[in-house]
Amino acid sequence: MIRPKKILFFLLIVAQCTFAQSFLSELKSAEEFEKLSGTPLVQKYGQVGAVKIVYDLSSEKLYFINGKNYLYHYSFCNEYLNYRPELAYFNEHNYTNSKQRRYLLANLNYFETQKRYALEIGASDEMEVPSILELFELVRESTFISNKLLFFLNSDRLQKEAGFLTEHIPVLLPAEVYEKQQYQPISSYKGYGTLRFIEDFEREKDQIGPNDIIVLNETPLYLPEVSGILVSEFQTPLSHLTLLGQNRKIPIAAYKNAFKDKRLEKLEGQSVRYEVKNDTFLIKTSHKRLRKKKRKKLIKLPYDLTVDSLIGIAYLTKKSYRYVGNKASNFGLLYQLSQHADFKTPEGAFAIPFYFYHQHAQTSGAYDLLDTLLTDNRPFTDKNSLRRYLKRIRKVIKETPVDEELLRSVEATIRSNGTYKRMRFRSSTNAEDAKGFSGAGLYTSKTGELDHSKKTIEKAIKKVWASLWSYEAFLERTYFNIPHESVYMGILVHRSFPSEAVNGVAVTKNLYRKESQGFVVNAQLGNENVVNPDIGIISDQFICYPETADDLYKKTIDIITTSNLNNGQLTMTSTEIAHLANSLQAVKNYFHKKLYRTKTYINLGIDVEFKLDGEERILYIKQARIYND
Repeated sequence: MIRPKKILFFLLIVAQCTFAQSFLSELKSAEEFEKLSGTPLVQKYGQVGAVKIVYDLSSEKLYFINGKNYLYHYSFCNEYLNYRPELAYFNEHNYTNSKQRRYLLANLNYFETQKRYALEIGASDEMEVPSILELFELVRESTFISNKLLFFLNSDRLQKEAGFLTEHIPVLLPAEVYEKQQYQPISSYKGYGTLRFIEDFEREKDQIGPNDIIVLNETPLYLPEVSGILVSEFQTPLSHLTLLGQNRKIPIAAYKNAFKDKRLEKLEGQSVRYEVKNDTFLIKTSHKRLRKKKRKKLIKLPYDLTVDSLIGIAYLTKKSYRYVGNKASNFGLLYQLSQHADFKTPEGAFAIPFYFYHQHAQTSGAYDLLDTLLTDNRPFTDKNSLRRYLKRIRKVIKETPVDEELLRSVEATIRSNGTYKRMRFRSSTNAEDAKGFSGAGLYTSKTGELDHSKKTIEKAIKKVWASLWSYEAFLERTYFNIPHESVYMGILVHRSFPSEAVNGVAVTKNLYRKESQGFVVNAQLGNENVVNPDIGIISDQFICYPETADDLYKKTIDIITTSNLNNGQLTMTSTEIAHLANSLQAVKNYFHKKLYRTKTYINLGIDVEFKLDGEERILYIKQARIYND
């Protein structure tokens, strides 16, 4: 029988062991780092371990905190160091240059793919340079890393101080980390299927089946029906592959060594379980029986074919999607907002309703061909036959002249703006830019120019109409069980941008930290593609905050990487980014109020496309739609 005194003594010993593991005053080895390491709160990169650091200015003591015991710096300060003020007070005084600042706070990060350690302070932390240098030396002296320690320049503010900092300590830039990353989670789900390596997507795409988990060495513009994808190229948050994968809720990740990994090669042709996580992916053999996938619930598309005249942008409302499509309807909301916000929408805008596509499809015989297609099962089982038949539908649409009265009306409307002759004709269907179905990249936009011998207005209209029946769009709608006979194409028309200084996309939510403030932005010089860039081209990616954000985050620009076309510098100034952040906040507020009241505000992501135009770099917002994740 154990006596009570012995039980008490035993419990004290256990408590002391657990307590001792909550922090260390020194890190003497990589093993000690690993024992304390957790994942960063803001998971901007994959395969990063982080140990939280607190330096108590009053006691001059340094603490390396066990991230498994304490998720936040505040938790440690409150529970162990007896810091009693509330979190708001802690943030106000310990991330600024307040006289009441008691702690210097940081992370010691290990970037696994680079085998490098770097000290990082919060992107919003206003810690002064002398304090940064003091903390850096303390950490260097108290760890096994010693002279190999780097300082991570993760914000616009710190990069502006880079010249002075580099005179005293070695630094690490976000672009260096981003470039060396090997893994990127894209769509964090799990799936089961047969693992297949696809060497040539265009040649092999017709052999890919819905129960395949495919490994790709290139990014396809269209995503076939599969159970998962592992691709060797990194993706932007708004790439077509990212959006389509999130819509379908299937696992997708990028892994640069996908075609070099011998462990994966051994699994080719086997039934596997594939799971994508924030810091890694898992593929292992599975004996789970693959079942035929259930057909999705039929989606009913609204449409109104009674509106038979062009619609000026000022007359488009949130209900206009019924006759001009979601893109044009959302553009109308942007225009309304722009009248009292600090951004512009492209000039000369108007919409061509479904009615005119409907009339053209009847006149051209496209509807007769479609009726035959939808009542004949052969094209659905023979991919080549389906492609040929859809091409035939597109051909009759493009070869049939546009109604002369419509063409005169469109050209007269363009001339009436008196300035712009070169116009962009953009798809606006009732099967895109919608909650649960983005349709990203499925349809075509074309440029038409008044009095141009080749890029005619008529050609632009017909090519946009015809894109409704691309093979990829047809299969994507079939996958989501969208009835093809109820799909209609409207067209949004506005002036084009031949001299844009910067183009970009943004999401009005923080994709790297759940339930947190912040907008994620990708930006690039000129008209270089941001969403699906050429191989080797990297755009800016950063997290920014509007002036209405908490004081802790105001004016913060948390840099993930920088454009490799701009000498490693951001393509936008801090003033331009602040302006953009405030405009994104206005868009989010407006769309939440008008369209998405039922969705939790912090989790509402609006996918926004913007430009800085001309020498004056005027901010234009040209698209807004819900971000489906």
